[in-house]
Amino acid sequence: MTCAACETTVADAALAAGAARARARAKLGTLVISGDTLPTDSAIDRALDGTPYSLGTRAWLTKERRVWRDVALAGIVVGLAAIAFATTGFGDMLQAVTRNAGSGSLLLVVMLGVTASVSTCMALVGGLVISLAASAAPTARLRPHLAFNAGRILGFTALGAIVAAVGSAIAPSGPVLAATMIVVAAVMGLLGARLTGLSPRLAAWQFSLPASWGSWTRHTRLTDRGGGLARPAALGAATFFLPCGFTQAVQVMALTSGSATRGALLMGAFAVGTTPGLLAAATASSAARNPKAAPALRAIGVLVLAFAVTTASGALHSLFPGLAGEQITATERTANVTDVGGVQRATVEIVGAGYSPKNTVVYAGEPVEWVLDPSVISCASLVDAKELGVADFDVVSGPATVSLTLKHPGTYTYNCRMGMYTGTITAIDRPDASAAGTG
Repeated sequence: MTCAACETTVADAALAAGAARARARAKLGTLVISGDTLPTDSAIDRALDGTPYSLGTRAWLTKERRVWRDVALAGIVVGLAAIAFATTGFGDMLQAVTRNAGSGSLLLVVMLGVTASVSTCMALVGGLVISLAASAAPTARLRPHLAFNAGRILGFTALGAIVAAVGSAIAPSGPVLAATMIVVAAVMGLLGARLTGLSPRLAAWQFSLPASWGSWTRHTRLTDRGGGLARPAALGAATFFLPCGFTQAVQVMALTSGSATRGALLMGAFAVGTTPGLLAAATASSAARNPKAAPALRAIGVLVLAFAVTTASGALHSLFPGLAGEQITATERTANVTDVGGVQRATVEIVGAGYSPKNTVVYAGEPVEWVLDPSVISCASLVDAKELGVADFDVVSGPATVSLTLKHPGTYTYNCRMGMYTGTITAIDRPDASAAGTG
């Protein structure tokens, strides 16, 4: 059982079988009956004929070969698609359109939203939308998805004005951000596992509202003038607070825009850009509710699981930077480091794939002028460099320069605030000049 309507169906069957009182609980997968004379299990099972339900114990793993086959094929397709996406540079090409988004062009901010809808925003917002749409009742149609995106656009517009007015405190960062990502990943992982159908027992472990709250989440009839659509609209607006790096980058743009009107336009334009991708994902998942589309539903489950793994990986790297760190063995500075006025200038470019070069080598004990130059606006534009002794900073509106001195040799890791992209600065001792001149 997955909803209040399911509970009603099962309870009604028990009453029809002869129970005086019956209460089904979807979250627990149980039916509690009482009365002077109780019906037998077989009587209740007969009463459940014609419904999707029966009495029994759920298995941990399904024995249906076609389910395993569908999931395996979906995993291969998703894996090949991920490899193709990375090797063809499609993501970089799309993000290149946002090269000058920091200049404030609303069209470029819209394109930034389009980019987000096929990357981190899809992994967070889209992952939930896909799984929830696929799990929705068959009566769910396009209207709630339209309401969700309309609420997202209006909510982002209003909250963009607030961000411009009150500052960046509205956007989570650091441990709070990572914890939020882990919660989101756990929800997506459970929903994805349910959709694959591999574990009937796991499918019973679900997040659901109490039955008494069921009416809050259900759609109203077509005769209702939209009251029931306020809920998905409010949910869409609330995604403003999910830790998508692209969203936070535009929040920073809104913060520095100088006016509430400009902040509202920037955030609204970004939400408009994300709409086509999210709407397409939700529509496809709703279509998969057709019983004949079970393989497609399992494929969606695999995709949601992939999103969950990506999200959790980013959160863990953010909480434990050492997981992504590596010790670099080097004897000379990298080519991106030059001497300017007695200071080592290390220039790192922000690109679609993160930081370029990923590894920078400087001399220990000498001042460094670290320049980050954004060729695109992405998650990597929001930098967490605590290992370098530098507070969080952003590289959204243009190049950022940070002054630091690494007194001790070693490898220091920095990353985007979501933990998806990492880079290193390795400090080494300057080679002895006399030794370098011999041989």
